[in-house]
Amino acid sequence: MEQTSSSFALFDLLAKRCNQGPPDITIEECKELIENVRKLDKQGFEYLFVLIKTYSNIEKQSDEIPYKGQKINENKNDDRACDIKFDIRNFSPMLRKILLEFSRLHLDKMTDETKRLN
Repeated sequence: MEQTSSSFALFDLLAKRCNQGPPDITIEECKELIENVRKLDKQGFEYLFVLIKTYSNIEKQSDEIPYKGQKINENKNDDRACDIKFDIRNFSPMLRKILLEFSRLHLDKMTDETKRLN
């Protein structure tokens, strides 16, 4: 069993939920993850990156942008503002499972909030 404990409660919850089942997500689930990420709001993207960064720390990746991520659309006025592009094939199987679970939960939350507002 991989060591997946952190000081980030959401990460720990997702890792615990994903510890069972198959070791990796299926091709269909990869497609679902990609589609889900496209639908995330700003908060969802922020959490997504924190989850990726948290897992990279557990795997002891030392790169500023882990998993061969690439900066795109850099904001020249703010050193920290940019979008980052990842190829999910570079993620470990457990990280893919965590991100899929997170994307499902966050999209459900977004849908519930929209229903409440209408």
